[in-house]
Amino acid sequence: MRKNLLIGGGLILALITACGPGGDEASERVVRVRVEQAATETISTESYANARLEGAEEALIYPSMPGRIEEVLVSEGDFVEAGRRLIRMDTDQQAGAGSSAALAALSAARANHENVRANHDRMMTLFEAGAVSAQDLDAVRTGLEAAAAQLAQAQAGYTQARTARDNAWIAAPFSGRIGRVWARAGNSSSGASPLLSISGNGGVLARILLPERDIYRLEEGQAAYVTVGALDYMSVPGVVTAVSPSVDPISGLVSVEVRFDDPEGVLRPGLSGRVAVITQVRENTIVFPERVLRRTRSGFQMAVVEDGRAVLRDVTIGIRSHGMVEVATGISRGDSVIVLGQNSVTDGSPVEVVR
Repeated sequence: MRKNLLIGGGLILALITACGPGGDEASERVVRVRVEQAATETISTESYANARLEGAEEALIYPSMPGRIEEVLVSEGDFVEAGRRLIRMDTDQQAGAGSSAALAALSAARANHENVRANHDRMMTLFEAGAVSAQDLDAVRTGLEAAAAQLAQAQAGYTQARTARDNAWIAAPFSGRIGRVWARAGNSSSGASPLLSISGNGGVLARILLPERDIYRLEEGQAAYVTVGALDYMSVPGVVTAVSPSVDPISGLVSVEVRFDDPEGVLRPGLSGRVAVITQVRENTIVFPERVLRRTRSGFQMAVVEDGRAVLRDVTIGIRSHGMVEVATGISRGDSVIVLGQNSVTDGSPVEVVR
């Protein structure tokens, strides 16, 4: 019995000896990881809003007085020069009658002035011959001055009436492209509704509303772009030209104007798109995908490889954008950062880097 106990004890001791150092090596499981070298690049944040584009020079054309539309001389999409006649209105019942009356008054005043001047010239001749008195000559001179004043008044009235008559023609206020045309020949216009719209060649703009949280990040001159679905989601660059200094009390949003110069002329007023304003930019900074981060109770960590082992480092992060994050501290350029398998390692655990 004693001999059997000795034999059993020897076997247990042998097993313990065999499992000692060898067991510790087996417990250090090597984790296969993938790494990327930390490098500097640029990251930015953006604020978005949907918008309908407007012409930077855009106007709705109204008639100067009520009347009937006689003729529409342009079509939607036409390019016109400043001053070109666009629509002819029939305003003869008012402007035409006023112009005729003013012309008749002008003719009468002109004839009266000529008669009074002729009488004045005769009186001057008689006065020089001593046939009339100075008092008679003064009376005629006063009449001539009154006739001249009446003629000037009649000329002003005729000019005004002719201007009103000429307003029957609707002309382009600036060079540009015709947008909507609501005017139809034969229809009447009271002047309350526009006849057509015109957009100039100064590019297009968007007036957008952005979240309140961005108010301290928005300023004139910031880069922006618009993505337009009608152009196969093509993006056209722009610049912020105006920012409201306060938050709108009704919507709780910040009003921003963005202008797109569009030298190639691909944008059109009325198109809808998604406008992005670049609110923050960091250059020459470490950037990694957010999924590389390990969350801790106090913040974030990232795993790097040093001498074949994983090392966990506390990091501070900066701005985030499109799944990427700025690593402000904790990682240096050239560090081998674990980007796959980082959640399977512990601090100091052996790793195998795979491609």
